[in-house]
Amino acid sequence: MKYKNILLVNDINDDAETFVLVVNAINHKIRSSVESSALEALKKLKNSKLSPDIIFLDYNMLDLDGTGFLKLLRDIKGLKRIPIVLYSRNSGHMLQEAVTKFKRVQFLKKRANFRKLFNSLQKIIISEKPEKKI
Repeated sequence: MKYKNILLVNDINDDAETFVLVVNAINHKIRSSVESSALEALKKLKNSKLSPDIIFLDYNMLDLDGTGFLKLLRDIKGLKRIPIVLYSRNSGHMLQEAVTKFKRVQFLKKRANFRKLFNSLQKIIISEKPEKKI
């Protein structure tokens, strides 16, 4: 298994609950934590209260968008190497720019269908091959 400790930064409870259910269905040994505030997630990451192997980031957060989060995260010593998956319903210009601009960033479209989300997450979490960029 490639990732054993996952952080989801997402302010929509339904999306977060579905994400955690899917991760548990993939492998119940994977530890997944959720932060509903991008700023709070950055604070905890900076203070080493969180140490994920990978971060799934809702790009359209209320308190800080995905690009802002990535800029701040990449300035925190020791966290530059954490892979980020921008997790969004849209795949617009801003997302494409972020995936291109920042290293170790990929994109995953939010899926309402459990099976489709399961398959997409399984490829990222279990597989050694990276997902396609947008």
